[in-house]
Amino acid sequence: MTDNVGPMQEVQPRLVARMSAEASASADLDDVCRWLIQRQFDPVLLDIDDVPALGQGSRLKLALPITAPRAVLCALWLLEDADAGGCLLVGQLRFVAHPTGPDIRLSFRGRTATATMTDRLHGQADHAARQLLDVIAKLIERALSPSPSLAFG
Repeated sequence: MTDNVGPMQEVQPRLVARMSAEASASADLDDVCRWLIQRQFDPVLLDIDDVPALGQGSRLKLALPITAPRAVLCALWLLEDADAGGCLLVGQLRFVAHPTGPDIRLSFRGRTATATMTDRLHGQADHAARQLLDVIAKLIERALSPSPSLAFG
């Protein structure tokens, strides 16, 4: 009995771009947790101008946060802005409170989800991550701003 073994096919791993960035925000961890929980079932729609390095609109989907005394950790998916949109980026958000100051430090560590996105971000993956963190910091800070009160006369 002979074994028929066809030509070996080389399996090439899909190349992904690793990305990371850090930023600051004026918020406390309680506010961050509230915002993350509110957004868990309500993804944030991002316009092409929000993260221009991506070159397209997207939806920011967040998981339930994990908390610690001075930190919050949350999984993040950035999806194409379509009904059955594919995943563009995946990673984790980390929010760390300053021990004595009012600000928090945000960091994102992740990767592109497809080789196509890796090609599109050629050399700009960390730049896209910084843009994404800037948008997230602004969204959290905006959620904290008191809405203008209506004057009734």
